[in-house]
Parts: sequence; structure tokens; C-alpha cells
Amino acid sequence: MNISLFVEKYDHGIAFYINGDLQFDSADEAIYHEHLVIPALGLAKQRFPNTQLKVLICGGGDGLAARDVLRFSEVEKIDLVDYSPEVLELANTAFKPYNLGSLENEKVNVYAQEAFAFVKELADHSYHVIICDFTCPKSATEANIYSQEWFQAVNRVLIPTGVVAVNGVSPDYDTSAFWCLYQTLLSVNFSTKPLQIKIPSFYDHDYGDWGFFLCSDVKITREEIETLEIPDNLKYLNQDNLKRVFQIHQKIAAYRHQVTIHTVENQQLFYYLLNYPGNQKSTDSIDLEINHHEYLDFLDIDETVNYQNENINSFNLESVAKFWLENIYATPETEKELPDMQRLVPVRHPYHEPKMTTSWLHHLQNLLSELDAKQLINSLLARAQELPPQIARELKILADKIKSNQPLEKLNPKMVEFMTLLSITMLMANLVAPDSVFAKGSYYRGSSTNTSSSSSGSGIDIGWKGFGFMLTIFGGVWLYSIINRLPDND
Repeated sequence: MNISLFVEKYDHGIAFYINGDLQFDSADEAIYHEHLVIPALGLAKQRFPNTQLKVLICGGGDGLAARDVLRFSEVEKIDLVDYSPEVLELANTAFKPYNLGSLENEKVNVYAQEAFAFVKELADHSYHVIICDFTCPKSATEANIYSQEWFQAVNRVLIPTGVVAVNGVSPDYDTSAFWCLYQTLLSVNFSTKPLQIKIPSFYDHDYGDWGFFLCSDVKITREEIETLEIPDNLKYLNQDNLKRVFQIHQKIAAYRHQVTIHTVENQQLFYYLLNYPGNQKSTDSIDLEINHHEYLDFLDIDETVNYQNENINSFNLESVAKFWLENIYATPETEKELPDMQRLVPVRHPYHEPKMTTSWLHHLQNLLSELDAKQLINSLLARAQELPPQIARELKILADKIKSNQPLEKLNPKMVEFMTLLSITMLMANLVAPDSVFAKGSYYRGSSTNTSSSSSGSGIDIGWKGFGFMLTIFGGVWLYSIINRLPDND
């Protein structure tokens, strides 16, 4: 896994970036790490009196979470697993003045490997506290360590009544993703309390407020939180502000029942991060809980899993195509029954932003009208030998009808579906790989040895056009196989 690490040094401090994303600024990193670590360790100390605590830190290769775990003399052993040897090396060099040499402490065992594989090999009921200090996922694969399967594995190695702390995402900037994590934790029978805090350096980088989750396999009560023993010499956390961080604004909390959970097979968390940054949905469409307070205090809320069923895998084109088919003939009585069009796009190209896709979907009819159906059908017929015979026959009938301006009402419904999905496939593919589908050419410019072919455009254009056309052909055949597996419409 290739990562880019950058340490910015400034007067009296440093800031650390992974792939351009701020991980911590020494000026205020204690806000993050104290809220992630201290409530979990304080609760475990309270629940396991006179016990030598065993702690697992997943991620946290910078050593800052381990530093705060070591504030508790009751901790006997810390196992820390992080996949990046480079980050672990920085922990013992550039970060050492800030983590106080935590990874060199005799209580700490460091493992440079992937956390999921590490946990799979552990015995049941191995740790009193498990801290998940991962970076925000930038791919579907990276999001596996936020999945239901991951938290099931965490629950397995947790000693009964133990405590889990999880780094989340921004509740106000990535609201759907935040509550997706919440519901995923609930789905593995964790009593889960969300926290929301403001970290100035994160806010300055436009990350919004930040979120965490405090979890256990038994109920976490207000009395436990209010009687936690908090270590001395902390920079930010105290009993007064600890109680406040469990209070979340109603407009944000209202989304927690509007999401579905994240699994390895259905990567909803990553989908929400791509498609729903911020409160894009209107809170007017959500039934807000009516009371006299602007905030919900989750110390008074003990919920079980409560999420919407997801009928499609938003990253699987076949699943999305079936969803399109199911809605071709749908006649909703009200506008509220219309499907969320954002969910009909499986993934976007990295340089597309959510507003671009939303705007694109709102103009879907106009975009489809720009496709020259006659030319498209003739192009397909020119390669009829590459198509299934039945599709070739139907395309010939369709071409004759279009040529003679005949009405299309009696056309085979499956051919209508085929043409609709073929157009949709092209339009979706334009979001994912626009250069391939519409033969615009690569935006990457090669070395000077390719200058002549680039200037003429012939070699590159032919290659991309051929690839784009073949992508369309294969997409059409694939869609036809989907249609054949569906029951006939009446």
C-alpha cells in the first residue's frame, strides 16, 4: 500500500499528513487523543477494579494514543498494531517529543501488520480495552476496518463488559457516514455512545467537528460516565466537558435512522463519504424528535440497531442496474416515494464532486436526448455478429421502425429496457471513466517520445474510441443477461 507521509515543522510544533490529509497538529492533538482514550480507560478501570488491564490499539502508529493509555498505572500490557512501518519509525524519531517515547515503553508491544489479519489470529476475550485509531478511509478496501465484520471480530476478542473506543468521522460534515458507523456498531450488539468535539486544526482544514464512539457489550450509563476518575495533568479533558461531548444537535441526530450499515460486501460507509459529505439531504424531509431541547444527550439514550434496509449495493453496477429496472415502470403516488437518484450512481470518478453528480442526474432526460439513437443502433448493427442473435434481431426491428418513423409502443419491453440501460451504462461510465467512454483522450500527457502521435491525435483517438466502443458493447451484452434473468413484465 503506497502512502505519502509529510511532517511539517513550525515554531514550537509539527503537523503530520498522510496522503495530504492532516492526521494531527501538535498544538491540539491532545484534544483528539484524550477524548479517544481517557473515557474508555477510565470506564474499564471502574469496571475492572484491582485488575491489570490489557489494551489493544489498532492503528495509532504515531504513539500518541499509547501515551495517554500509559497514564493509567493499572495497564499491564499494550499491544499496538499498525500497518505502516514508516509511521512507526516516525513515532520513535520525529514524534517522540510528543508521544513521550511511548512505543519504547516496556509495556508496549508493537506489530507492523494489518489490523484485521492480526485480530483474526487472537484468542477470544483477550483485552479489557480496544482502541480503533484508524485514518479516514480513502478506498473501499480501507473501509473494511470499519465494517460489521471488523467490529464482530473486535467484539470477539473483547473481555465481557470491556470497552471499545472508535475514531469516527465528522458528524456535521459527513453526517450519513457518521451514523452509518453508529448503526454498524449497534448491529454487533454494542451499546454505543457518540461523541462530538471541535478540534481547531481539523476545523481549519475544513474537516468540521470530529466524532468518536464509546462502546461496550453491556449498557453504558450516565452514572458511570459522571463518576469516571480522570487522570491529572490532562490538557483539555475534564469531567465538565466530558458530559457535554455526548450532546449532539437534533438536526444531526435525526439522520441516525436514515442510513444502513457498513459491511465488507456492501461498502456503505465509503459510499456515504463519496456521495453525502455534509447534510445534503433536507432536514425538512426527516421527522425530527420534538422536545424542548436543541440537543439530544446520548447519555440518556440507549438504542438498539435501527437502520433502513438497503436493496442495492451502491458500488456494484449490476445491482444498480437492477434498481433502475425496478423503477422503470414504477408509478409513485407522491414525489416522496421517488427513489433517491444519488443512490442510482455506483461510484464517481475522483475528480467529480457530489454537486456535479446531483446536477447531472437532474438533467438526465436532457443528457439522454443528446444521444443519437439512430446512429447508436446502426453502430451496434455494424457489429451484429458480436451480439446475441436475439438482440441483433430486435435492434434490426427497432432500426426499421425509427427509419420509417413508426410508433414504438409495441416494441418488445425488454428491448426498451435494453436501450434504456445501455444509455444509462454509457452515462454512468462517463462519471467513472469519461475519457474511455466518450473517447476524449487521456488527460495524462506522456513523455516527449509520444509528442508526434499526441499532436496528430490519430493513434490515441482511435485507441480510446475503440476501447470506449467495446466497453459499450460488453456493457450491452451484460445488461441483456440481466434482463433475461428478470421475470417478464405484464
